[in-house]
Amino acid sequence: MTAIPDNLAGLSRIMAGLSGIGLAVYPLMVAATFLFPGDATDWMMFHQAHLGAALNAEVPFGLRLAALACEAAPTAFVLWALWSLRRLFLRYAAGDVFSNETLRLLNNVAVALFAQVVVGFAMQAPISLLLSWAAGHGHRSISLSLGSDDVFSLFLAGAVLVIARVMAVARRMADENESFV
Repeated sequence: MTAIPDNLAGLSRIMAGLSGIGLAVYPLMVAATFLFPGDATDWMMFHQAHLGAALNAEVPFGLRLAALACEAAPTAFVLWALWSLRRLFLRYAAGDVFSNETLRLLNNVAVALFAQVVVGFAMQAPISLLLSWAAGHGHRSISLSLGSDDVFSLFLAGAVLVIARVMAVARRMADENESFV
């Protein structure tokens, strides 16, 4: 454990708290978006761009529920990232910066961000088909989109992964230096 400045420990605790709130709120927002589309959830301003206008109250509830089940896969990776972030920030607040567990948690964040984009992209096809199914033959669609948010998330995941690896190398170098004394 390392002594870290109080302001950094406090900021880490705040970020852990926000990550915890995200763990509770995010899945509820995703579920509400599918279960109560339109006016009932517009006030949340939580929109999933890849769904477009296909998700609306006219889509039968069973099809929206099936689409929500598909959306659960990328949502699970977001929750894993938030869970890992929460634990990571709590470890930072306690002064644990370079332990194997801390580096593993940072790596988990990178993997979860990357997997969320890939799985989210793959789930767009069945979700779009389910949401357009009730429109009938000739009006059903399967769509895929890769937007700037996805590209940003992939680069962010790559950056976090590189930072985790650099921190692991720094830890090994520090351990080697300690063994020479």
